[in-house]
Amino acid sequence: MESSEEDDDFPSIESVTPQSKIDTIYQSKTEKGIRKLCFELLEVKDAVENLCGNTRTKYLAFLRLSEEVVEVEHELNELRKHISAQGILVQDLMSGVCRELDEFNGSSGDIQEAEQNLENCELEVPLLNEAEGHERMFLENVDVLLAEHKVEEALEVLDIEERSHPELKGSGDTSSTEPSSYKSAFLKRKEMLEDQLVEITEQPSVGILELKKALSGLLKLGKGPLAHQLLLKSYGSHLQNSIKAFLPFCHTYAETYSATLSNLVFSSISLTTKESGLIFGDNPAYTNRVIQWAECEIESFVRLVKENAPPSDTIFALHAASICVQASLSHCSALESQGLKLSKLLLVLLRPYKKKSWS
Repeated sequence: MESSEEDDDFPSIESVTPQSKIDTIYQSKTEKGIRKLCFELLEVKDAVENLCGNTRTKYLAFLRLSEEVVEVEHELNELRKHISAQGILVQDLMSGVCRELDEFNGSSGDIQEAEQNLENCELEVPLLNEAEGHERMFLENVDVLLAEHKVEEALEVLDIEERSHPELKGSGDTSSTEPSSYKSAFLKRKEMLEDQLVEITEQPSVGILELKKALSGLLKLGKGPLAHQLLLKSYGSHLQNSIKAFLPFCHTYAETYSATLSNLVFSSISLTTKESGLIFGDNPAYTNRVIQWAECEIESFVRLVKENAPPSDTIFALHAASICVQASLSHCSALESQGLKLSKLLLVLLRPYKKKSWS
């Protein structure tokens, strides 16, 4: 009997559950998830550290490469200067040798032999005179500026050279005389500069200031008509992009959309006229081109108004037409101060639209 009571107070060892089994049974799923997340975060941390290390290494390599490129460019410039200096030294040396030969032969009294030696020297060793050296260095300088797209500096040096040598002006396509090789090379550089300026104006993201500089450069190159054409093309392109962005909202603003279109079109016409006057002056030829361009834009404006107008049987049609006519005539009145009289053309183009809306 006593033995049974002792067994109850002290259970057998076999009935004790190991701690590891308890942990396995009662460990919460949340703790497992947290541990798993910690392991994943550690892996992500290692990956980020490796990526940062690679990025830093590549960036340092890029900096070293950039420094090497700058050093190479500097060395090339120094080498170019050194070659030019050596060419001048060789020229001076050859001139000195020929002069010494002339003096030596003259002192011996054999004048004919001295002249023959001088002619042979000129035939066998062609001398680069000072003018040829200047031309070569000038063309090399222009080539470097064009390669680096430094259009303003290239334009300046070409203008200075042309003013110093008036014979370089013109196309050189005369049938009587063939242009010199230097003039042909000079005109070729001008054409390359012209192409770069045209390319600048045709970039969709070109700014107003950059556009003006490019057009002024073309004007200095004697390409006024081309520059003015590019001016109209650029402003016309900007206008079309603005209209294209607004057209999806026309049906949302059925009554006032025409006033917004009118503001876009006539503001662009006003700005183009102003810039044309600032860059090209009051030249009648350019003024007439602006007028023709403005008339084409107004015709396109009226066509868009008709295409996006509310149906004539709705209550919005008459109101929209009235707003369109009033806003457009107001803009035309403002343009008259700039020398553009477009009211008559506008009324003629809008007449069918008004009749349809008021009928």
